Amino acid sequence: MTNNRIRYLIIAVVIALILLIIIGAIIYLFPRSGRKVIDNDSCPRPQQYATDYDFDYTTKSYEYRNTNSSIDYFRLSISWSPTFCNEQRHAKTLFQCQHLFGFIVHGLWPSTMKKNNSLHSLHSHPRNCRNEKPIPIDIIRKYFCIMPSEILMQAEWEKHGTCYWQKPEDYFEKINTLYSNINLPNNINEILNNPTISKRTSIQSSFLNINPQLKSDYIDIVMNKEKKLKEVAFCYDHSFSYITCNRNM
Repeated sequence: MTNNRIRYLIIAVVIALILLIIIGAIIYLFPRSGRKVIDNDSCPRPQQYATDYDFDYTTKSYEYRNTNSSIDYFRLSISWSPTFCNEQRHAKTLFQCQHLFGFIVHGLWPSTMKKNNSLHSLHSHPRNCRNEKPIPIDIIRKYFCIMPSEILMQAEWEKHGTCYWQKPEDYFEKINTLYSNINLPNNINEILNNPTISKRTSIQSSFLNINPQLKSDYIDIVMNKEKKLKEVAFCYDHSFSYITCNRNM
């Protein structure tokens, strides 16, 4: 009888230890993955949304229209907000730069692949396929937490979304779905402030460590001229499954 009690006690202790290990692992791993989408109830929002966010590419000398290129893949680009804000002369006037955003969605871009040895530039991709009216404010409100700028949302919809989607709500819902499927590492500042490591490799590893669905060639880390993180991009086929994403595309 005594031996049975000892045996049961040992089993109970082993089970308790296993449970503690599992709980500890969950607690350790959870903070490594930042929130994929800023919660609608907690993210910063303007007291009043802008009303003059319409976009017309014909009024901008640097813009162009391309409706002839094929759509071979899609590129979801997420911007590292601190770098963006540091590059803006009027950052203090931008809502995004007045708050502590980390990654935000820059846009989802229908894109064309480089053909053989042909010249390939930004102008090779579809762009500004339709001139659209302003996005309804309810759509702005719904997706503001992943793209915290009315002007950005309107510009991305017209420059890129119109080349594949018929309605802005479909475009932004696809963005939301893809973005929500990516776990965001919360150690980016730590990496960027460490002068002894390769920033591009370390950022890529941080994403791979918490996103088992990703492979290294599914991620494109974009640094600016000062070697600061600018954007992280992911590429998809027409079924929105991950594909190789590199600068030769």
